[in-house]
Amino acid sequence: MTRAATHRRAAGSIEHGLVLKFVIGMLGGFGLAIAASVLLARLSPGGLTAASKFHVAMWLVPPVWIAVASATFLFRGVVRAVAWLAVANVTAFALVLLCQRGPV
Repeated sequence: MTRAATHRRAAGSIEHGLVLKFVIGMLGGFGLAIAASVLLARLSPGGLTAASKFHVAMWLVPPVWIAVASATFLFRGVVRAVAWLAVANVTAFALVLLCQRGPV
């Protein structure tokens, strides 16, 4: 195999990995951003009835989403990105469910 063919194949696999990381970051980041917004609303004093808390919770979503989507490119591989974001999402939504139950 020539050097040019090897280089083209390697470049294609890098692009494939970047596209997959982008998709994973967008999906996993959205879930984490929604969970962070809900946790902010639930755990801070006053619930959503406090002045302007609804807006703060709403505007928390885009920065968290963008940060997680950007940080996804720091993972070495696609499988690691999927695994870490899946665990983070399951943990975040488990906390959301725990917070919805309230004190017994």
